[in-house]
Amino acid sequence: MKVLRLLCLTLVGVALFRPSNAQTADYKPVSIVKVSPFGLFASRLVGGYEKTVNTKFSWYAGVGLLGGNRTIKKDTLSNSCAGFFVAPELRYYFNKRGPSGFYTAGLARLYYIREKQNDLVHLNNSSEDDYSRKRITSSLGLGLVLGYQYIKKRWVIDIAGGVLNNARSISTNYVDAKANDYNFNLNRASASALDHRGAGFRFTFTLGYILNDS
Repeated sequence: MKVLRLLCLTLVGVALFRPSNAQTADYKPVSIVKVSPFGLFASRLVGGYEKTVNTKFSWYAGVGLLGGNRTIKKDTLSNSCAGFFVAPELRYYFNKRGPSGFYTAGLARLYYIREKQNDLVHLNNSSEDDYSRKRITSSLGLGLVLGYQYIKKRWVIDIAGGVLNNARSISTNYVDAKANDYNFNLNRASASALDHRGAGFRFTFTLGYILNDS
């Protein structure tokens, strides 16, 4: 985690204090809007906005709306959830003139999701214990990624992968005060949290469109 913080701060420092030779006389900032096609298949609306700082650096803001309904275990638990994430990042392009080609980026990500899990066993048989619950998962992470951005005229393909280290918090409230996580997992299902704790792999794929020419 300390290494990721240091690398992210280094990128920010270089972007802010980089000599003006990264800026050419005819330079015009580039703005790109993006959307993740994979997010739509997972009940997520994920996209972002990128704006160049100069020929080597750009700021990118990734955002996502999370939601959906699913059955955790047939005839046992139903789950509905809603949440969001925000992931700003600073990119450095290795190419002579970004924002195309290979890049590296330091990022931070704030994640929040609220789940409501209904105990279908209790609903069908009131003599059974009620394990219905509400669970809130929140996390704050720092990451470092390596990516490649391909530009054809105004159309953009952006692929990146790397590591994200998360500090995660989970708050659970049961309808029945006697219920707890141990008995829930034992008697109903082991429902893992919707975000990881510690280091994990991060992969993104987005399609974009340039709003203005450089």
